Amino acid sequence: MTEINILIPVVAAFLSASLTLMTGFGLGTILTPVFLIFYDVKIAILIVAVVHLANNLLKIFLFSKNISMDIIKRFGVLTLVGAFIGAFFQGEMDSSVVKILLGIALIFLGLKEATGFGEKIRLPQKIDFIGGFFSGLLGGFVGNQGAIRSAYLLNYNIPKETFVATAAIIASVVDVTRIPVYIFSNKDVLTDNAILLLITTASAFAGTFAGKSFLKKISLKTFKIYVAATIVIIGALLTFRII
Repeated sequence: MTEINILIPVVAAFLSASLTLMTGFGLGTILTPVFLIFYDVKIAILIVAVVHLANNLLKIFLFSKNISMDIIKRFGVLTLVGAFIGAFFQGEMDSSVVKILLGIALIFLGLKEATGFGEKIRLPQKIDFIGGFFSGLLGGFVGNQGAIRSAYLLNYNIPKETFVATAAIIASVVDVTRIPVYIFSNKDVLTDNAILLLITTASAFAGTFAGKSFLKKISLKTFKIYVAATIVIIGALLTFRII
């Protein structure tokens, strides 16, 4: 393991954690390709998954007072159900078509919030279970559950800290269900790469603290525009089949 093999992933962990604290997604999307440059796919997927979970647990701890159990009950539980079903049927559908349709939907939802139009039209809370299920379902199909989840959470008129905390809770539930499967299939990966895992996790934690500091300084309006713009970017990348 060379110094460059550690340095670049560690720097990427810090930057991605600081930039994605507010969006509620993106850490895995950024880190996985970086790790794949230097490491085998099994190592990359497992280490990024563990770092992703650890970082979300840190966010839950930092914003524990802002967690909305009401949203989680209405939205979060069925996300997990949808994700299982989507993952199960993934091989039965053309994922490229699903990605394009999802990308278009994300662009629309992101622009709706970025332009302020979302303030005029809010989805009724009584259909939250539908949003939760379909965000998980599409996430299971194409693996971009975080962007879908954040796009839907923007529908809520909630404080930015509540957005971050609630998104972290939902993401952690998904991580807890998938990581044991990874570990069972690759038992030696974590022990053989323990130092890399610890350093990357510590770097991601530092990035999260940096992002938290920045979060305090921006307004709710700026926060929503930042999240919405990121969703539009992810939507465009999916639509044009770049990711």
